[in-house]
Amino acid sequence: MTPGLTAGSIAAIVAVLASLPLRSPSDTLLNSASVALAGLLAGVVAGIIWQIVGRSDRRYAYFGGAWAVIFIPAALAVALIGQAQLDNFAAFALPLAAIVFVVTGLLTAALPRYCPWLKWWGAAIAVGLVIAAGLSLVGQSDQESGELQLPPPSSQIGPPAIPPGRAEYLAEYPGGAYSPYA
Repeated sequence: MTPGLTAGSIAAIVAVLASLPLRSPSDTLLNSASVALAGLLAGVVAGIIWQIVGRSDRRYAYFGGAWAVIFIPAALAVALIGQAQLDNFAAFALPLAAIVFVVTGLLTAALPRYCPWLKWWGAAIAVGLVIAAGLSLVGQSDQESGELQLPPPSSQIGPPAIPPGRAEYLAEYPGGAYSPYA
C-alpha cells in the first residue's frame, strides 16, 4: 500500500499544480482540494492493486494491465457523467486524470524497486504534503483572462456631488460651475 499511496500523493501534487491554470467548471466543487483527494484515491487503488499482484515474477505486467483496465474506464465514466452535469468538465478532468494515471502507475511500480527503504511514514509525510497543498490552494481559482486589466470605469457620469458646506460657492461662479479649490 505504501508505494501506491506515495505515488498517488506525488501525482496529486503535480495534478493540483496543473489544475491551477485550467478553467474549472465549478470552483466550489472542482478545486485543488478535490483534485488532491482524487489523486490520493488513485494512490490507494494503485496500492491495493500492487498488493494483490504480490511478489509474482510478472508483477509489473500484471500491475500495468490491471491499472489500465481499472483506471482508464473509470476516468472516462467520471468524465462523461461529469460532462452531462457541468459544461467543460471533461476538458478540466481528463488532462488531470492523464497526469494522475501516468505518474501514479509509473511510480507505484518504480518506488519498491528503487526506494526499498520507503516506509509507511514516508507515505504519511507525502499525504500530509498533498493535503496541505490542496487546502492552501483552494482559493486560487482560474481567472477570466491572463492579462493585467484596470477595473471598469465608474458608473457615475457627470460632475461629482457637491460636498456639504460648499453649496454657497455655486452662487459665486457664473453658470453654476463648482470648483473644489475655491
